[in-house]
Amino acid sequence: MKVKKGDYGYLKNRKIKALIGVLAMAIVALIVFIVGLYLNKMSNRNIFTIIAVLFVLPGAKFLVRFIITFPYQSVDKQMYQKAKTHTDGKMQLYTDMLITSSEKIMYLAFIAVGNREVIALIGDKKQDISYIKKYLSDGVNNWGEGYKVKVLENEKSFFKYIDNIAIQDANEEDEKNVKSYLISLVV
Repeated sequence: MKVKKGDYGYLKNRKIKALIGVLAMAIVALIVFIVGLYLNKMSNRNIFTIIAVLFVLPGAKFLVRFIITFPYQSVDKQMYQKAKTHTDGKMQLYTDMLITSSEKIMYLAFIAVGNREVIALIGDKKQDISYIKKYLSDGVNNWGEGYKVKVLENEKSFFKYIDNIAIQDANEEDEKNVKSYLISLVV
């Protein structure tokens, strides 16, 4: 089963795939290089050396992906289940949201979207909440009209805020666009 962006365990899955990609590219490059050496009388001046070097490019892409995701952990299964019960029927829940901007990497444990609201729970307490709120607000306001963005730093306030949300009619097109935008931000 494929784990999609925003699903439980996405971050863990992403790390594993990145590590496998790095190892696969390194092994293939090494094999191509060694085959080239044997086919050309132990000379590294051949097309196989160039092909082996070209495998470094996708390998570097996988390595960067692994380095970015390495410090962050997927949300605990019990916490995810708790969040799922609080949002069921009210909002769409996304988890393991690792977002990059030109200035920062932001890790959000959860983002709940619905009822013209985007509520985020930060995953790392050392993050700049005002920056995250501004970054998300600017993007969300481009894709949905009248959406309110709230960024919270502890689970208790996150769950309390979600429990107190009144169900509203929202423009389906705007909600779809906001959800697509948020998913597109994830590394």
